[in-house]
Amino acid sequence: MRELRWIVMVAVVAAVLAIPTGAAANGGAYIEFDRTHYLPGETAVGRAYVFLPREKQGLLERGPFYAFVLPNGISIREGRPIPGGAIRVGTFSVEPEKSKSFELSVSFTVPELSGDFYSVAVCNDPCTVLGFREPLSGLISVVQTVREGELLTQQSRLKSRIYGLRRDVRKAGRKGEEVQAALDASDQEKSRLAGEVNRLDVELADAIGVARAEEPAPRPLIDVWVATVIVIALLGLAGAIAIRRRRPAPMVVPDTA
Repeated sequence: MRELRWIVMVAVVAAVLAIPTGAAANGGAYIEFDRTHYLPGETAVGRAYVFLPREKQGLLERGPFYAFVLPNGISIREGRPIPGGAIRVGTFSVEPEKSKSFELSVSFTVPELSGDFYSVAVCNDPCTVLGFREPLSGLISVVQTVREGELLTQQSRLKSRIYGLRRDVRKAGRKGEEVQAALDASDQEKSRLAGEVNRLDVELADAIGVARAEEPAPRPLIDVWVATVIVIALLGLAGAIAIRRRRPAPMVVPDTA
């Protein structure tokens, strides 16, 4: 039964949360209540803020506007009689906020209803202005005990945490895939650069080999015949010096006169 309540709640919440996007243009909004879960007989307080262009503000003169609690399967349609299953629980007060913004507030006693989620709609009676041309509604939960409300609140928080954790896991998985893809691309680029370095090393070695093969034999600093002449000249000079050293010194005759 509790799982069924959650399925119904998700469906109702999805329908209610889908309202504000279109409502922003023509004054629709979502009714926010001071609590989520109420015991029958407790007081519920709800507020909504609507935006109305000047040409639409005449709709406010069609009030008063009432809050209707709608059991599952019952809805209010503009221009049609209020269905018998809709429970009128309170009257909205309208206060201007700015030139085009208005606050709608309501306070009502939660009727004796079985435990479930119920939508709250706004309309005049007969219904000619249902949410100022856009659905204006909210959501409340009726419980039979305080403990039931606490457990439902805890369950809602746990489900929200589970949803958040799953979202984080999905994000982490996508981020991990992106990191892995970047690492793979880096490895590929590293391999490509290593291959390019090896290719350049081979080309450099080949170029050095070709240059050495084409290099002419080194020429001597002095031609052979010049060296021969220098050697012969040096030998002749050395011989002349040796002969001069061996020649006896001239005899000196003393003068006796």
